[in-house]
Amino acid sequence: MKKKNDQLDFNFSRPIDFQRNLSLNFINEILLIINNEYKKNLTYSKHLKFLVLELFFCWTESDEQMLTVSMSKRGYLSESRYNPNKISSYLIKIIKFLKSSDFIEFYPGFYDSVTMKSRLTRIKASAKLVDLFKKLKVSEKIKLNHPKREFVIKMDGNKRVQYSDDFETQDVKEIMFNYNEIITKTIFDIPMFEKPYITRFDNKKILISTSGSQANFIFSGDIKNNFKIDGCWWNKIDYDFLKFYAKHIIVNDKPTSFFSLNENFNDFLKKKIGIENFFKKKDLESFSSSQICNLIVKGINSKSFKSFFRSILLEKKKFFDTTNLSTQQIKRRMEIFIEDNQPLSSYFFKEYKLHWEEFLNEVFYKLLQKCVPLNIPVFMIKDKIYFSTDFSSLIKENLEKILESVLGLKKVKLSYVECLSYNFKSRGFFSNILKSDTPLSKRYEQRIKQFK
Repeated sequence: MKKKNDQLDFNFSRPIDFQRNLSLNFINEILLIINNEYKKNLTYSKHLKFLVLELFFCWTESDEQMLTVSMSKRGYLSESRYNPNKISSYLIKIIKFLKSSDFIEFYPGFYDSVTMKSRLTRIKASAKLVDLFKKLKVSEKIKLNHPKREFVIKMDGNKRVQYSDDFETQDVKEIMFNYNEIITKTIFDIPMFEKPYITRFDNKKILISTSGSQANFIFSGDIKNNFKIDGCWWNKIDYDFLKFYAKHIIVNDKPTSFFSLNENFNDFLKKKIGIENFFKKKDLESFSSSQICNLIVKGINSKSFKSFFRSILLEKKKFFDTTNLSTQQIKRRMEIFIEDNQPLSSYFFKEYKLHWEEFLNEVFYKLLQKCVPLNIPVFMIKDKIYFSTDFSSLIKENLEKILESVLGLKKVKLSYVECLSYNFKSRGFFSNILKSDTPLSKRYEQRIKQFK
């Protein structure tokens, strides 16, 4: 007989979001049940409300998901700009109280000095607390974020660090704040996908969730260079998944289209290394253009074929549809790809940083600068930019001008790809779901009902 812990996926967890909106009052009645004297101590009441809110959001995202928490005082920086509620190590006391009162499931962290492996403590709402959650009626349109939430994040390695505000950071902050306001009002989804999460190539579960999606502008060093926009569920899916579902993604239950920036990869290579001949797809029919672009970037960035091949094996499921290919078969396919793609492959193994992802993020941010003031939702997944087809002319015009500027070209001509229709005309916007050639999942039906 298996123990309960053996059936849990401890990787299906997320860290605490310290930037939640604590002015939300729908949870207050539960707080009184948990502790009818909680208001007598302001520090206690703040930390209890914060944690119960996080447990609630975690549960609504998925009842299988857990919260990752630190049981060490060093895990809390109450004076950080990324902690506007000033949540301190006092939270540990709240965790212990909820555990002793059977309001949470508690799975202690550990550190193994022999294997050098560790895991932070996991918690989730217990059945006792979930019963209280089920009685709540909450709109998906509630303000999840603290009014002073930071959407601009400076990183030093794996750590968030402070930065100085100036005109440039303020401009970025305004764009990102307004973009996140748009996200909260927009359905960006895969209507045919039944599960609430996507299982990635590394077996990590990615929740299709608004409450767990915050678009952050992440940089290190100079804010103008080598930044990325990350933090939403669609930023975390892999290329292999996107290859199959690219045309199944829609915005606001309306006809949706996308531009593939990989169509400009040849122009990108010409600007970066002066090569004009694009690659061949011989023996790589199972790869999408996006995957091939990334193979090329990886090859040019690598030190040697050995390091290139090693990195491919580490991400095998990301690039290959089947696990039936042997290591030797994969190696041979990579060798053939290099042999058949001269003179491009002559640039391989030079340890040259092309910064392809940085280029994609630069283009997308410039597009946000145009679309956000007009309240037009746009989304980037890897090298694809999604939008409601109603805005196709405006998006196309702006994106062409941006690419001309960034790539130094006189003229760029783009064409977009239309996603599946899902019988929009017969259903109408947010109307009752009718039978479609491409069926809608019950999960999606429920979600659009919440947005009525």
